[in-house]
Amino acid sequence: MKANYGGILQNFALQQVLKNMGHEPITIDYVLEISRVRYCVSTLKTIILKIMGRKREFINFPRFYIRHKCVDVFIQKHVSVTRRVSKYHKKLIDEYHLDAIIVGSDQVWRPLYSPFIHNMFLDFTSGMAIRRLAYAASFGVDNMEYSDKQLKRCSKLLKEFDGVSVREASGVSLCRDYFGVDALHVLDPTLLNDKEIYEKLCQNVPKNSSKFLASYVLDISEEKKIYIESIAKQLELEINYFTADEGFSLTIEEWLAMFRDASFIITDSFHGTIFSIIFNKPFFSLTNEVRGNSRFESLLSMLGLERRLNASFESVGDNDIDWVKVRESICELKSKAFNFLRENLD
Repeated sequence: MKANYGGILQNFALQQVLKNMGHEPITIDYVLEISRVRYCVSTLKTIILKIMGRKREFINFPRFYIRHKCVDVFIQKHVSVTRRVSKYHKKLIDEYHLDAIIVGSDQVWRPLYSPFIHNMFLDFTSGMAIRRLAYAASFGVDNMEYSDKQLKRCSKLLKEFDGVSVREASGVSLCRDYFGVDALHVLDPTLLNDKEIYEKLCQNVPKNSSKFLASYVLDISEEKKIYIESIAKQLELEINYFTADEGFSLTIEEWLAMFRDASFIITDSFHGTIFSIIFNKPFFSLTNEVRGNSRFESLLSMLGLERRLNASFESVGDNDIDWVKVRESICELKSKAFNFLRENLD
């Protein structure tokens, strides 16, 4: 389970959907345990292979695999999990009597973020009588980042899946062109639940009655700061900066409340964009080349909000969003997602 706000909430969201469909979901509580020696050896090996011209990504251990206490508190309250494991293995399937296993969503199929990428194609279930699904799995980018060896192994594994769905339109093409598998384009699981579910999660967080611009920017730069300050000045709003890279300075509930209470939002986060939409807040999204832009473009085009990406008031205006139309689009896309899950789980 990814130790970030979006990763935890999409896990919570998919479990809510599955429970409402009559299933008993449980998340494999995987936490990567990697020693300093192993991390250094892996990094050195990556450097050598890159010098030799080979494709291999660095394990991004410090950012993605450290679990903060407030994450564990939220999980204990709201997410059903297995015992904590540091390795995926077949014993878990028998131990928890699993009939199906779902991988996704988020960038689980991006080697940069999944150092043991074959696990994300359920290699540990090979030969077992179990249904395998991908729900809103993401490559994060619109180009193929796999080595030939990874592609060969993962293609074989993906062909064993009973159903494959991806989070971006580009993922449909990648599955078809590189893996030889048909995939369905679906919504991120956080969008499958109504706003009221998230409002209930943060109901005990006092409401901020003052008007403010919420800046949720993961990769801040001087250029972005100038842009944010310019927008705030035009709106005559104070800026409230918050980010995920400060050791979880906010609990997950407090993080949700920032979106609930903001008057306007600027973010370069994919789930920051999603929760701006869920809470029906006017927003601008900023492209984020390192973390992947295709997911922003895919999401916003599905909902007719492309103009909110790298926008300005001169081109968009502060609040020209037709939220009725956006909700109608989400409703239609939710039906498509629910049908995919029903057809592959019932």
